[in-house]
Amino acid sequence: MTLKVAIVDDEANARAAIRILLARCRDVDVVAECRNGLEAVEVLRWLSVDLLLLDVQMPGLDGFGVIHALGSKVPPTVFVTAFDAYALRAFEVDAIDYVLKPFDETRFVAAFERARKRIGERRTIKWAQRLIQATPQHAATAPLAARLPVPSGNRVIFLNFDEIDWIEAANQYVIVHAGAKEHLLRESLQRLAVKLPGDRFARIHRSHLINLTRVLEVSRLGSGDASVTLAGGKQLRISRRYRQGLDAILT
Repeated sequence: MTLKVAIVDDEANARAAIRILLARCRDVDVVAECRNGLEAVEVLRWLSVDLLLLDVQMPGLDGFGVIHALGSKVPPTVFVTAFDAYALRAFEVDAIDYVLKPFDETRFVAAFERARKRIGERRTIKWAQRLIQATPQHAATAPLAARLPVPSGNRVIFLNFDEIDWIEAANQYVIVHAGAKEHLLRESLQRLAVKLPGDRFARIHRSHLINLTRVLEVSRLGSGDASVTLAGGKQLRISRRYRQGLDAILT
């Protein structure tokens, strides 16, 4: 799998160092080098890339400004920067990794291979979706929109929504709880919540998303708190931030 890579950094030496390290990685094609954020936005709006290696602090438009400007067109991103203060913010915008300068070859290659794996998982899911939609019996089976694709090695497992009890945030991953089974998915809970139907799934906590059809009871606790009990007996606390929205759905 050849990856088309774009490098965005205002320092020529940093771009050169990244280019040298990429030359030592297999199946890489550097298709763009940009000297600042404004140039990156202009290039990436029309050029399709698989991976973006992005600096944070740049004149004119910083790395987060690039992410915001590209919106839905932003490719998978690894931040490469000399500043550690932005790591949390980087993962909030779903960055694959955050590499601090000066970096060595081992650290850089580890980040790059992590990115390659995640991009490969996304391609596998898209391939599986196209394959299922193209099969003649697709119309007679459960619609793809009612299932969640989860990569498992070189396979993709499709979970029916009815199988899912709740979903738990775990750093850059989510854990999908389906009965006695757990499935690990490389996705942020925030992004996954947007993809799932709002009439079936609801956030009850910054780290928890539940299947509303699996709710057995909601208990109101003291001080305005509450908890939910799911089929199977799992109890989860409802955050006050999400309490009002959940009340509107369940009543």
